[in-house]
Amino acid sequence: MKLPESQKDFEQLMKGIKWNRFIPPIVSVMQPVIIGGLWLVACRFDKRADATAKFIAIAESIPTIDLNLPKPVVLASLYHSIDEALDMLKEVIQTLKDIDVPTAEEVIDAGKDAILEPLEPIIEPTKDFLQALGDCQANAKKNLSYAYYTPAGPIWIVSCMAQKGFTITVKQVKDQLGL
Repeated sequence: MKLPESQKDFEQLMKGIKWNRFIPPIVSVMQPVIIGGLWLVACRFDKRADATAKFIAIAESIPTIDLNLPKPVVLASLYHSIDEALDMLKEVIQTLKDIDVPTAEEVIDAGKDAILEPLEPIIEPTKDFLQALGDCQANAKKNLSYAYYTPAGPIWIVSCMAQKGFTITVKQVKDQLGL
């Protein structure tokens, strides 16, 4: 039997196609559709899959919850259980409407107020602190002699206090010792 010319051309064309070049992209495009379709079919016929789909649809509609499931499964679950998901989304929106969220200006003003409040010492200097301050002052006078009365004196004392495990500023040293 002899094939017509157009059929021979078609067969020749089909033999020239490299199927391994375009089948993988088609499979990768169709894979989510196949997965979602299979999950949707499972949800229609199995009560456990149905319950799981409803759980997935409700949980995924809450903004802070991500179940880290494949997107086709989530989409099929939402399609299957759209009523439950919409009810949950409605509840979430109502809850978010009721939350009083401060504006950016309010947050900035509160931050400025907190920053601009002067810091006061929380506790009175202890006996150990005053002893360490006296030791550092004596050390600075001994080692710096006349430079003790320059800015080097308070800096020396602050460094000495830090080595002893106490925190003090140059301004506090000047106020405390009258420098």
